[in-house]
Amino acid sequence: MANEMNTHRIIWRYLPDPTRHAVEQCVGARVRSAVTQPGGFSHGLATRLILDDGRTVFAKAITTDDPLITMYRTEATTAARLPSRVPAPKVLATIETDGWLVMIFEHIPGAHPRIEDPAELSAVLTAVEQMSEALCPSPLHDVPTIDDLYGVKLTGWRRYAEQGPPADLDDWSRRNLDKLADLESDWTASAAGEVLLHTDLRPDNMRMRPDGTVAVVDWAWPCTGAAWVDLVMLTPAIADKGIEPDPILATHPVTRDTDPASINALLCGLTGYWAGTSRQPPPPRAPQLREHRARAEQVTTQWLRRRLGWP
Repeated sequence: MANEMNTHRIIWRYLPDPTRHAVEQCVGARVRSAVTQPGGFSHGLATRLILDDGRTVFAKAITTDDPLITMYRTEATTAARLPSRVPAPKVLATIETDGWLVMIFEHIPGAHPRIEDPAELSAVLTAVEQMSEALCPSPLHDVPTIDDLYGVKLTGWRRYAEQGPPADLDDWSRRNLDKLADLESDWTASAAGEVLLHTDLRPDNMRMRPDGTVAVVDWAWPCTGAAWVDLVMLTPAIADKGIEPDPILATHPVTRDTDPASINALLCGLTGYWAGTSRQPPPPRAPQLREHRARAEQVTTQWLRRRLGWP
């Protein structure tokens, strides 16, 4: 029986019999047990399938009429076409049957990396470097640019400057709202580039392999942009563990030569995005997403304030 601790997720046994049988035919064995995986914010199926021949695979699934289906299709088509040098699990199959889309991946044993552990953080940073090398230039020519994907989303400070800030906005952001809006408007030009980006790097989208290397999963938001973008988007998760990100950015191969003003502009855009979305109702089947965004706003605002030095 499936592990039902992660109650917001679809459970393996809830899939229609024909869909489960199609998966078993595809992998060539019956499913002996299914363990729902914790973490993440989607309500879709994410489960480790233990097969009766001793193998284990990882499956994700969602109904084809679900609002998230486009995101799942994007992940399926992107992950299947990644070069072998990219540190990511192999896609074994994608099935669409009986109103369900099912992705079957190589199973990566282990756990999510612990950013607070120096060795595991080092492995994460190595994976980011490997991605930037393997994905430049982008091997996929049908993905949007970072401006196309995020240009409308990362405009939170400009909206607040035009419409007025929320009553609970912190004092520093309120005092500097016009300056934040101006800085935010600069991020798209400097973040442009030809590298295929993941843009959703965080520990629960990574797995530590038994050999100590990191695999990157959940390629649902690909776009092209500058090589340094993925690491900057990851660093709020690093800061959240009490680790100062600036020494990492100053020495890591993908960011050490990046203009600090460019990094500030993207961080400003991210902070404005979280400031806006954390004050909106969360998706009905992902109530924990609002808390995540509020924490991201808090951590990134504190870090951006240190970097800018504005009173």
